Amino acid sequence: MAMSFFKMLLFGTLLVGLPLGAAAQEVKKEKPNLEFGKTQDLEIDLVTVPDSVGSGGKSEPTVDNKNATQAGKWLRIDVPFSTTNKFTPEVKFKFSLEGYEGVPDTEGGKMKEKYVVLTGEATYRDVPSGNKHYAGVFLPPASVLRFAGLKANGEGDWSKGMMNLKVEATEAGTPVEGAFDLQASKEKGPSGRGGKKDLEWNKSADAQEVNGALLPIYDTPFWPKDYKRYPQPKKP
Repeated sequence: MAMSFFKMLLFGTLLVGLPLGAAAQEVKKEKPNLEFGKTQDLEIDLVTVPDSVGSGGKSEPTVDNKNATQAGKWLRIDVPFSTTNKFTPEVKFKFSLEGYEGVPDTEGGKMKEKYVVLTGEATYRDVPSGNKHYAGVFLPPASVLRFAGLKANGEGDWSKGMMNLKVEATEAGTPVEGAFDLQASKEKGPSGRGGKKDLEWNKSADAQEVNGALLPIYDTPFWPKDYKRYPQPKKP
């Protein structure tokens, strides 16, 4: 009789410790404050600075390739994200972009492509709650031409979404779970890198990281014209 009473007491204690509902169900994870949007909402385009921005300014330098000046085409990358907190004091985004640089081959004197990972950061402060914010960076015209590889019009592969792009976020110094990875849903990316089989493509041993190649908007001619596009930028 004493043993039966002990078993009933133990069973009752276990039930009290379980969440309401069903004992087999797990407590749902708390929804994160910051989440990245869908890859189809990514905006990545080759754009030029509006004429009105440089109106009345000094003339361009004389260079062999006019497309390499600031008046050439910039690669603009805007990644969607949402936040649920009324205000998020600080969010930092690190962008990693696949690229290729033409370099002389030691054999035969021809050119070959060197794999590079272009990186840059954008930090925002006091981000209000919202279901579609954008974090953005820019690749200047000269860098677009330098890192687009050897094939003609190779820069178009970026705007067509054929190259790898990864964005990682930290909130108040703490990494946000889950990155924005453009090719993550595929077995591998169009270039053969990235995808499910190569999630760490941006940390590959044969890649050269070009730190700071991707610029925040305030380091470009698009600022302050496009100030409404993003949350309040935080400068270093």
